[in-house]
Amino acid sequence: MSTRARVAVSAALLLAVVPVTFTVGSAAPAEAREPSPPTNCSSGVNRRAQAWAMCKGGYGTFRVWARCNWSASTVYGPWMAPSTVRSSSVFCATTGNPAGIVMAYGIQKRDG
Repeated sequence: MSTRARVAVSAALLLAVVPVTFTVGSAAPAEAREPSPPTNCSSGVNRRAQAWAMCKGGYGTFRVWARCNWSASTVYGPWMAPSTVRSSSVFCATTGNPAGIVMAYGIQKRDG
């Protein structure tokens, strides 16, 4: 048997004995981040006239809300992204209501 024939037979036997598996690589998509509201939040009142809120983690946005002694309506601060240096605030004491004070307050959150 010629060398060429022996190589062909050896290759055929090798392919018959060793199972050949091909793996088609598929890149799994990056895991989607679950939207979560802001976290690590706190709120308070400064000098009875200003309500404030701050959130330091999470995603989405937050704002402070307050009820003032001069209105049955709720007033809101601006929507803010979580930050370690910025807060949302609203004043009950205004030029039209200089004696305005915060009667109730809290934090409103939106998922990111």
